[in-house]
Amino acid sequence: MVEKSQIQKFCSLYVNEMHLIVMIIPYIESELEKGRKVVTVLEDSLEDEIQTFIKKVNLGKVKKNRIKKINWNKNLLSTEQLGEINNKTVLVKGSYEYIKKVNEKLANNKNIKIINCFYFEEFEQNSRIILEAHDAIINTTGIKNIPDIFKMSSKLKGILTKQAQ
Repeated sequence: MVEKSQIQKFCSLYVNEMHLIVMIIPYIESELEKGRKVVTVLEDSLEDEIQTFIKKVNLGKVKKNRIKKINWNKNLLSTEQLGEINNKTVLVKGSYEYIKKVNEKLANNKNIKIINCFYFEEFEQNSRIILEAHDAIINTTGIKNIPDIFKMSSKLKGILTKQAQ
């Protein structure tokens, strides 16, 4: 019997690195509480922002230590290292092209959750492609289904944000 690869893909949009940290840490912490390991694949370091966040936010010592144990420095994993990531949550941050290449290398992994973090300007340039490639969005209010936030328009070949009802 062939084992099926299960990959969940989330995207996140940020305006600066501190915004990304504040938005993503609650989800990362919930994954850690479930006993899931978190791996980062970062084109640029987030270490300074993590240190600032940990100093300024009232988290328990255990939570702070779990967050500190994650490698938040720039780490460009090799194709072989990426291929060995299974049963983990993978946080990917970088340019659109970098994220795309990392995702291609993760395509055959098993039981992983990928959180692709896009800088807002890169998202604007590639919004439709990004949204179509992901299952949901992680933002400051948690995980949201893409159709709950965006409406795809085939006529406009773009996206529209939904209005609050």
